[in-house]
Amino acid sequence: MTEAYSQRIKRLNFRLPSLEQLYWSALVLNVFADETPGRTSQVPQAIAARLQRSIGSGSLAAGAQLPSQRELAEQFGVSRASLREAISILATLGLVEIRPGLGVFVTDPQHRISPWRFAHAASPRDVYEARLALEGTAASLAAVRISDLTLVKIATLVDDIASALERQDLVAMSAADASFHDLIVETAGNSLIGSMYRSARQLMVETQRAPLATRERMIETVNEHRAIHAALESRDAKMAGEAMQRHIRGSAQRLGIPL
Repeated sequence: MTEAYSQRIKRLNFRLPSLEQLYWSALVLNVFADETPGRTSQVPQAIAARLQRSIGSGSLAAGAQLPSQRELAEQFGVSRASLREAISILATLGLVEIRPGLGVFVTDPQHRISPWRFAHAASPRDVYEARLALEGTAASLAAVRISDLTLVKIATLVDDIASALERQDLVAMSAADASFHDLIVETAGNSLIGSMYRSARQLMVETQRAPLATRERMIETVNEHRAIHAALESRDAKMAGEAMQRHIRGSAQRLGIPL
């Protein structure tokens, strides 16, 4: 490095990033190189997982205020957009509460609720009703088109959901849940259904996460996913569609929405 170049760097007040910042930046570049469902959300999921661990360990106790978005973004070496999405994930899971004008606070485990942040686009009922039609059909199609390898992948995702529940890792549980539904829609092999699903995926994933704030009934979602896998394994289109619809109705009911 020449002396002139060194002086220019000093005048710009340039600072070398920490190893942690380099790690997160590399993760961002790697993820956004492939914008398929399940990959574009890896950075927010990873941030949410770290914050969840801090909450679980007591480093961030109930009632504690999280550092500002600017501070957290600098700490993790990520964009504020990714950070905001991570905080939204935690809010949907009932782990934090976003108080406009005040900040983000860790919730009391005994009084956790899941806010709906897409009121401008659709109600939770709207989304669940759309999922009944779209994902029910996708599951029926997938049952007659699924390969043995994809069945193994789906079984692994169900195990991941169950394992995350045992660890009380809600971030990992919601991520595996989203991947489970993504894979079934992909396996359906219908380009129009896939396009419709992707266009509303953010809302659909939100309705998958929201019921997880109700801790007492989370075992129900594990059993529902196992039933869907069993129906797919039997290659029974009718059974698979019905199993998916039972799961979606159960998810809605856990959120207080009868369908």
